[in-house]
Amino acid sequence: MGGTEKPYYPYSQYLKDTFGFKIYKVTLDAGFSCPNLDGKKGWGGCTFCDETGSSSRAQEKGDTITQQVLKNLERQRKRFKADRFVAYFQSRTNTYASVERLKALYDEAMASHEDIMGLAISTRPDCVDDEKLALISSYQGEGRYISVEYGLQTIHDRSLERVNRCETYKDFIRAYELTQKHKLDHCIHIILGMEGESWEDMMATADRMAELRVKGVKIHMLVAMEKTQVAKNYRKGEWEPMSQETYIQTVCDFIERLHPECVIHRVAGNGHHQHVVAPLWMQRKLAMMNEIEQEFQRRGTRQGSACRSLVVSGL
Repeated sequence: MGGTEKPYYPYSQYLKDTFGFKIYKVTLDAGFSCPNLDGKKGWGGCTFCDETGSSSRAQEKGDTITQQVLKNLERQRKRFKADRFVAYFQSRTNTYASVERLKALYDEAMASHEDIMGLAISTRPDCVDDEKLALISSYQGEGRYISVEYGLQTIHDRSLERVNRCETYKDFIRAYELTQKHKLDHCIHIILGMEGESWEDMMATADRMAELRVKGVKIHMLVAMEKTQVAKNYRKGEWEPMSQETYIQTVCDFIERLHPECVIHRVAGNGHHQHVVAPLWMQRKLAMMNEIEQEFQRRGTRQGSACRSLVVSGL
């Protein structure tokens, strides 16, 4: 774990440890679709995904990649005092196109501003192959940061089927092995509180991430966003979100089981606060992050304290 006073290894610290200065992401919407939106694998999308496809809603419709970077970069520089930036292809499935189109978009992002030092590309495990990851890998070089983010959500296929994910854990393993082959930095998105999952199910996902020694994890909680199936289920009384207390306990349990060198990109990822239907307590993100740290302090534990792969190896 890097030099941090937090009970887990945060992404911001990892970037500072690696590059020596503060780096921040500039979010982009390149207009991609998704294979379970357009009928290739399914219709309607995942039950938790809103109409923006997990967008930060910081972009204006019709703007080019360059325009999005230029509009958002200085705003983020002033707000977060960042020195350099990573172009973050965030909305929907950002490898769901031909290699030629992907290259044009990634090239544009890299050339859009002198302070753009890399790419972060969010996608589905079933939408990468050797050729696409070779393209992404080609942007690597000294002083650059190139990363792929995969929406795994959970290792349990029954849960993936329940949320209409239209892919499997096996798809993730195939993508993960290719990602390791190309030596790409990576982040795995996990959702806690998936419908029908027990505490044991969620801890099994944490244990598997530790066994695989994934480079990074972004932790979300299942929330009801406007115009999603989860929101409909909530309004019909068919689904209830985790309570704040339960989430704090669960996320601490989860982080304790991760490998201590795993980078924690977020401990409470969720949708845009103005469009969350439930739970409304998720809007108190800063307070919740403080309460997570306080819970670790109360327990006297930290990331990796209950990592089974270290216990088995005798470390």
